[in-house]
Amino acid sequence: MRRITIITNIASPYRVDLFYFMQHRFRQYEIHIIYTSKDMDGRQWDVDRTKISASHFLDSKVIKIRQDLDDRYVHIPIDTIRTLDRIDPDVVIAGEYNLAALLSMFWCRTKKKRFIHMTDGTLISERSIGKLQKMARKTIIRHADACIASSTRAGEKLRYYGARDIFQSLLTVDIERYRTIERNEQPGRILYVGSMAKRKGVDLLIAALPYIRCGYELHIVGNGTDEEIRGSEQQAKTLGVKERITWCGFKEGPDLYREYSEAAVFVLPTREDCFGLVLLEALCARVPIVASMYADGAYDVVVDKENGYIVDPYSAENLGGAIGKLLSEDETREAMSRECEGYIDRFTFENVSEGYRRAIEFVCKDGK
Repeated sequence: MRRITIITNIASPYRVDLFYFMQHRFRQYEIHIIYTSKDMDGRQWDVDRTKISASHFLDSKVIKIRQDLDDRYVHIPIDTIRTLDRIDPDVVIAGEYNLAALLSMFWCRTKKKRFIHMTDGTLISERSIGKLQKMARKTIIRHADACIASSTRAGEKLRYYGARDIFQSLLTVDIERYRTIERNEQPGRILYVGSMAKRKGVDLLIAALPYIRCGYELHIVGNGTDEEIRGSEQQAKTLGVKERITWCGFKEGPDLYREYSEAAVFVLPTREDCFGLVLLEALCARVPIVASMYADGAYDVVVDKENGYIVDPYSAENLGGAIGKLLSEDETREAMSRECEGYIDRFTFENVSEGYRRAIEFVCKDGK
């Protein structure tokens, strides 16, 4: 039985659920998961601890780097090599371009094991990286025996850096939790789900509200600092739209599902997102979507003018116009809601995990 080790940063629910599914579906492999850190500042995720019993957590120093759009976290793990030696995998699948990925790549080359690189990043989400970061990408991508891309845009980035053997495994969530949501649409209800960091573009959404020419109510669901909340409230007050906005705070489980159930339109106005899993949640809940052109996952979730619109969030008039069109045109909105159903199956764990399986089989064929 071949041993497979997957290395990623933290035990986020969407990763945990998929990896747990793979551990039980691919019985021909012994799959180990290494997380380089136990938690990350600012995340309020509830992870099922029973699904990480076969996982390994490294002690890591996590450095928080303040940036204009959002904070960046650098994980400096301890015992990466020692943990790999103990597991002794035949194949290592390492995510992104951090120290753990570089160490695992060199470990594979030294031990003559197979190395697969996986990435969520895109040319848009990584457009501001420095020379050292670009060098890390070139080194890891060009020394990988195969690559796994979590979106169409991530695959474009891999090809840009010279990758040849690319397999796709779309980012996903446990879609059945959202697929079973019953629609209870509230007239004029606009929904945003996510943090209130500048990168996510809540201010761009608020700026678009005056351009909506019909009745509406915006629910903002997500955590933010006191400063971020005060800033958005002040912006809304200045624009005269504060009374139309409800700041709901962080929600999960049934409370979050209720928000999707009651939404007429879902909006992600992000300035930068390598995927945007909330788009998938909205798709599965059959809520028509208005997505930013800078949400790279939008190009796998949204088919423009079929189940939503992809727009430039920096144009308040265009963003507000797209939202208003959906709110005011009942037939269009209802048709888009029905269209969502046809795009959900590609995000099932069965379909998404196939990218991993095919990549593993590829690097292992003919004794490679």
